[in-house]
Amino acid sequence: MNRWTWLLAFGALTGLACGDDDGPGMDAAVEDSGARDAGERDAGEMDAATGTELPVLMIGDGADPTDPTGIAIDPASAQPANMSCFGMTSAPAGGENVDFTLRIREFRTDDVLEGLCVKFYADNMPVAGDSCDPSTDLVTAADGTVSVTAPAGGWYAYRVFPKDGPSPSLQIAGSVQINEPAPESPTQVEGNSVSQATLNLIPTVLGFTQQPGTALIAGTVFDCDESPVYGTVVRVFREDGSEILEGTRSPEPHYRYFDGDDFPKSDQPWTHADGIFTLANVPVADDGEFVFVEVWGRRSAEAEPEVISCERLPLFADTISIVNMAPLRESPPACPNL
Repeated sequence: MNRWTWLLAFGALTGLACGDDDGPGMDAAVEDSGARDAGERDAGEMDAATGTELPVLMIGDGADPTDPTGIAIDPASAQPANMSCFGMTSAPAGGENVDFTLRIREFRTDDVLEGLCVKFYADNMPVAGDSCDPSTDLVTAADGTVSVTAPAGGWYAYRVFPKDGPSPSLQIAGSVQINEPAPESPTQVEGNSVSQATLNLIPTVLGFTQQPGTALIAGTVFDCDESPVYGTVVRVFREDGSEILEGTRSPEPHYRYFDGDDFPKSDQPWTHADGIFTLANVPVADDGEFVFVEVWGRRSAEAEPEVISCERLPLFADTISIVNMAPLRESPPACPNL
């Protein structure tokens, strides 16, 4: 996920949780969906859950300038998303191990910090309950780098642990990112951290306070050409199959999508041309846990909504989990609706 996606995802998270923590949710759609118990909604209720019928999966350049709601994609650039690889690809196996450098930078400012504790997972599998010990684990050098090893071309994951600092810009919050491709040969690749200053971008205006101990999710939906996809909705399930539904109050979970111009829009009912989604204020187990992130969409005008992408994602308290959602693989994770 690029820097703008990170930044704007945090903007969305900031915007959706403002106001009175004990007050009602932001809109009527929140009231309707939040009234249900977890796991009560099923696949047949997808259109009702979004408030309208899902469009066919599309790609394009932005919002329709003739649409006053800003919800529709620009017809001048819209075209069908390429889903030709649906159900046919595999996660990259990776080749021989390659040594490379991972440089951790604060994504908004590009600042690097010495002494960040980093867990690197060459197998792309973060561990619930994991901790980081600066005396034995990876710690960033003065230039923000750590030396790592992973199978060339395979996926890896990494987790940056919180670090106190004398000011918000020097205080690092937790983050974890999965499905990152390892280089084919030794080189330097960029990683991300997020400071408390970034989390506090709009607090004086909106009075936002992230619920302590909850998790955040941000991601982008892509087609087979790695183009962001318009017209998908995201559903997140715990490993026991219960669904994390939209809440009715500010401190509860909230799903948000963007507007096609990389800006959060509270009434956008599905991913726009930028493909970006976020979920905030997710209650999470003390040691962390795994959830299934399902992306739903319609591959044709005749098709019913179906799972078009799914990933198993780790969540940790006070941490943002980042994931890019590609079309469903041949052997996907064991998501509840597959």
